[in-house]
Amino acid sequence: MQNIRIVIYSPSYIIRKGLASIIKKIQGIKNVISIDLHDELVEIINQSDFDFYILDSEINQQKDLIKILAKKINPEQLIFIINDVNYKSLPSNFKNTIHINDSQVEILENLNNLIGNTAKVQSKSDLPEEISKREADILKYIALGFSNKEIADKLFISAHTVVTHRKNITRKLGIKTAPGLTIYAILNNIIDINDTEKI
Repeated sequence: MQNIRIVIYSPSYIIRKGLASIIKKIQGIKNVISIDLHDELVEIINQSDFDFYILDSEINQQKDLIKILAKKINPEQLIFIINDVNYKSLPSNFKNTIHINDSQVEILENLNNLIGNTAKVQSKSDLPEEISKREADILKYIALGFSNKEIADKLFISAHTVVTHRKNITRKLGIKTAPGLTIYAILNNIIDINDTEKI
């Protein structure tokens, strides 16, 4: 399946941007758009010209939107972002899910299966190189919004060393943006998503 068009809907900027960066690694993806507005999602659904809709399961609280989805979109086109709290609240016919704590590899494999894409998930050599314990410590503070100097003070190292580690993290993970690093940290349990709300 080629030229796939995907919509990501979530109130969370981090989740939207992080998922978009991961999804673009899948072959055959033509377009990925991310939105956070209820009305914009309804407009897109009414157009019905996208192949898949990745939706934050908080929409289960919006009964009008659930009715529109049930009427307009094939359930096989719907993929819900879940956590342990909201998993059981989804309607029974909404079965396609990705978990907020899934790793990048798990998300890619899951989406490839759900989308029915014949392209293989990246080979092991293409996947992000594992970061060290020290780099994970630094990534944690980057994801929480600390500056280089603040990170240096917390870890009792120089700001220059922090910058060097940041470059190594970016090189290993292939992620250049702060939101992308944050979603990586969440998906790999380096920080908890609730920690970001304290920033």
